[in-house]
Amino acid sequence: MKKILSAICGTLAAAFIFVGSACSTKIETNPTKEIYMPDGAPALAMAQLMASESETESYHVVDSSTIQTYVTGENPKADLCILPLNLASKLLGTGETYQMLGTVTHGNLYMLSTDTSVQYTTENLDGLIGKTVGVVQLQNVPGLTFKVILEQNEIPWQEMGNSTQPAADKVNLKAVTPDAVSPATGLDCYVAPEPAASLKVSKTDLEFVGDLQQLYGGEKGYPQAVLVAKKSLIQTHEDWVKSFMTSMTNAAKWLETAEIKTIVSAVSSHLTDGLTPSLTENNLSATAIEHSGIRFEKASDCKEEVNGFLEKMIKVNPESAKAVSDNFYYHV
Repeated sequence: MKKILSAICGTLAAAFIFVGSACSTKIETNPTKEIYMPDGAPALAMAQLMASESETESYHVVDSSTIQTYVTGENPKADLCILPLNLASKLLGTGETYQMLGTVTHGNLYMLSTDTSVQYTTENLDGLIGKTVGVVQLQNVPGLTFKVILEQNEIPWQEMGNSTQPAADKVNLKAVTPDAVSPATGLDCYVAPEPAASLKVSKTDLEFVGDLQQLYGGEKGYPQAVLVAKKSLIQTHEDWVKSFMTSMTNAAKWLETAEIKTIVSAVSSHLTDGLTPSLTENNLSATAIEHSGIRFEKASDCKEEVNGFLEKMIKVNPESAKAVSDNFYYHV
């Protein structure tokens, strides 16, 4: 009898060891993917995924000014990350550590003014000559994009410092804070991102008078934010990466019909501690979402477009971006 009991116990012990080993292997071979993105339009692009977060995915919505810290250093925290194209080109353009899976947003910048007598197109953009345009984040993507558009249309411009006087023969660009996008500031026009732009229109006398996406390239806009993944993750979990890319495409479509409350809740519940949400039920609208240019395009499909935009940004400011290697692009 003792021999029988001993055999049974041995069998059970072996079974537990096998189960424990199987669980251990599962955890090791399917680790949690750490996914980071800036607050704002990039977070909107992943709202559906955050709303249905799985056990093997951990999402983090962070301050845009810190996003580069999650893809740099000896052991970067982010397995996947959304960041501005120009920043990605400078930090990750060699493709050694991260590769670009695709573009996520294609522009969310709009021109606002109290003067609605003119809707700016490429045919009448020279009407800005002699006027002063306040640009939110003049030295970053919004300002770079607007300068690229002016260059494309051969329109002269200058940046205004504190002591610079407006030039009559140029478009005068002035750096402004989001709060300064207001009729009270008294500038001729403003360039601001969504969803803040729609909120300004709803709360002040400012109106939409121009669409930078249309001004740059018609319906496609320009590659603004990109999704990158660790090269090591692509090599070891390529099927998962491909499935995630499909999910990104579906997530963009989901935004078209999802309730504002659901979207805001998904984003705010993944904010890093202490970060005030930029998206609320009071400032997010269907118009703001539509204006955010959220659309996932695979790297292999938009490589030429990305290279072209980088080249134009570098021409405007050589320090703003870098040309990337072919290895930067993940080809499916």
